[in-house]
Amino acid sequence: MIGDAPLILLLIIEFIAVVFLALGYLIKYRKMTNLIAGFDRKTCADPEGLIAWVGNSLLALAVAAAAIFFLLLLLPEYALIIFFVYTAGIVPVGAIIVAYRARSFDKKK
Repeated sequence: MIGDAPLILLLIIEFIAVVFLALGYLIKYRKMTNLIAGFDRKTCADPEGLIAWVGNSLLALAVAAAAIFFLLLLLPEYALIIFFVYTAGIVPVGAIIVAYRARSFDKKK
């Protein structure tokens, strides 16, 4: 165990951080809109704004995962609680906020 935090939790959080970082980079900087579910330039009022919103949100979740990684190392006695707060709390709430805000980029009828 690294810093007495369970190794599997550290590996999972590290994997999550890398995935969010890669997706955020590809969407925001490489403009890979095919990674955004339901993205259609014809129905989007501000495609560049949506790309920036989704990319920045994924990058923020990656930074949060990195912070959780270090928190797991610093507070190994609370590792399981911290892990579940992030994976069952922060990530789903973040996804809901991103999806809700992304709807504001749709063209109004």
